[in-house]
Amino acid sequence: MLKNKIGIISLIMLLVISLLAPMVKAENEVEATTTDQVDPISQTQETYTIKEGDEYLFEQNVTIDTPVDGNLFIIANNVTIDSQIGGDAFICANTITVEEDAYILSNLFACANTINIKGAIYNIYSIGDTLTIDGFVYRDIRSVCNSLNINGMVGRNVFVNCSDIHFKENTENSSVASYGTIQGNLNYFSDEEITIPDNAVSGEVIFSQLANYTFDITDYIYSLGTILVSVIVIWLIGLWFAPKVLQTSSNAMSWKKALQIIGLGIIVPIVLALLTIIILLIPIASQFVLLLLCLLMILFFISTSVTLIDINDGICNKCNISKNVYKLGFLIIVTFIYWLLTLIPYLGTILSLITVIWGIGSVSYRLFIKENKNDKPTTTDSVKKEEDKASKEKKEKKEERKSKTKKESPSDKATDVKEDNESDGTTKDQK
Repeated sequence: MLKNKIGIISLIMLLVISLLAPMVKAENEVEATTTDQVDPISQTQETYTIKEGDEYLFEQNVTIDTPVDGNLFIIANNVTIDSQIGGDAFICANTITVEEDAYILSNLFACANTINIKGAIYNIYSIGDTLTIDGFVYRDIRSVCNSLNINGMVGRNVFVNCSDIHFKENTENSSVASYGTIQGNLNYFSDEEITIPDNAVSGEVIFSQLANYTFDITDYIYSLGTILVSVIVIWLIGLWFAPKVLQTSSNAMSWKKALQIIGLGIIVPIVLALLTIIILLIPIASQFVLLLLCLLMILFFISTSVTLIDINDGICNKCNISKNVYKLGFLIIVTFIYWLLTLIPYLGTILSLITVIWGIGSVSYRLFIKENKNDKPTTTDSVKKEEDKASKEKKEKKEERKSKTKKESPSDKATDVKEDNESDGTTKDQK
């Protein structure tokens, strides 16, 4: 049974990697030039190339050995981080290893079977089979796993759903801490209570019984695959059958439009629910109840996808990305980040609710509200401007003629009268 599950997971990972590899190309290897390998006290300096901005890597094996001044987005089979990451790291892989010299200044969002942390990380949010902490976590760990091994130090609290928790005893010296410790509280959900060594947790140990809990990573892979497929399918349908509808999200967003979308997202479901109740009380119109319920279900089903498509279109427009292939690649990345954020307790629930409201409001806005595109001046305005210009030129000519001397000949006066008549005729034709 386990082999079949591992085979299914590997197949899904390979399909995702093969889908994304042609779309986004990024180099994960940058040569580091060193003058010599000596002790840190030496005056010999080491020069490294720092990657500025976010990195998007989709390969079979990824090794980060150069500092990255930005966020990291990786989908691969094996990932090794052996450098400093200036932002967040979003990683989906089979195996993730953070080496001793690695340092993630912000959060690590990880989905993997095996996660080994030997360096230093600010916060960890993870889903996997085994999470091992040999290094140092400055703040919190929030994880869903089968086994949690704490051989280093956690600066604050640990929130975990797991079957086993193992602490390293004070028998050997590790690179960061002499033994496994949690400086804050330990909150864990499990089938049965786990024995925690003395002095391993500085704060409180809170145990919650988890009835019939079995961790299966295939459930999370299935969840990710479901949302990816639904978003891509809806985006392709809109691209093929109604491309103009997708383009409406590229218009400049204003506070008025945002409030209208949020208002529609709240009002439309309430109105549909009230109509359903009212129609149920009318025997003649009871057959329309099923139609309203189907409409309400469709709105809830596509709402998340519509919101993610709107976000992706906004990012692509800001980055001047027009090719549909690159738009699809960024849409997959946006969806993956959203899926990871929804796994965070409390925040995920709030984010999901906001996404549904915005999606329903966005669909309703496209259907019921027509945006004003009459920003250009009308034909009447242009004609009026031409008339004002002609009259201004006529006044200037008259002033010039008045400033002429009295020695002007009668023939010249006749010429001036003729020019006045011609200018008056031209103005009448324009009117």
